[in-house]
Amino acid sequence: MSELTFKWNGQSWEVSGVPESMQLRRDSIFTVEAPESVFEPIDAEADIRLLFPKGTVLYLPLNPSKDELRLRQLCQPMKPRLRKSSEKDLLPIILDEDLRIGTCSRRLLDTTCHFAGDDSQTFKSLNDAAQTALKMWTDRETAAIGVFKEVKFVHDATLLIIDKKRDEVLHGKPLPEPSADEVIGDLFEG
Repeated sequence: MSELTFKWNGQSWEVSGVPESMQLRRDSIFTVEAPESVFEPIDAEADIRLLFPKGTVLYLPLNPSKDELRLRQLCQPMKPRLRKSSEKDLLPIILDEDLRIGTCSRRLLDTTCHFAGDDSQTFKSLNDAAQTALKMWTDRETAAIGVFKEVKFVHDATLLIIDKKRDEVLHGKPLPEPSADEVIGDLFEG
């Protein structure tokens, strides 16, 4: 019998004590007794962090197949100035409230938002807004969307997926800087 040590780093378990010539069998299950001293109460306020403040404009890149004129009418007034132009239409979504994220769940909390230039419809969440946009302007078979990978924000005249912001807020990972070839030339061409 081997003695294993488990350490929780806040995201995953680090396991030590497995002999070098061995590995744990896949799908192994065993019970470990944990003393009460390793547990602490969850502070609900500490579990939530600000991702983007109220008024931030986020962008959903779309290749429209329906009502293209209406989409372009919404996109044009808030078209971001970028180092490299987007090949897709960028639907601006304005946050009506702060967009927050749970540190343990890594999930977005619901926050109301709307499409720029269209105050007639308010959405209960960023996911709801993105799904509605997919239904309205694309022929995508499903409106399911991964907002962390598909919705973007502008940082240093570059579009980044909001997953990069999540990494910054939750893990302290700095946002990527533009490469040298992106810095050379006219910043606002295209």
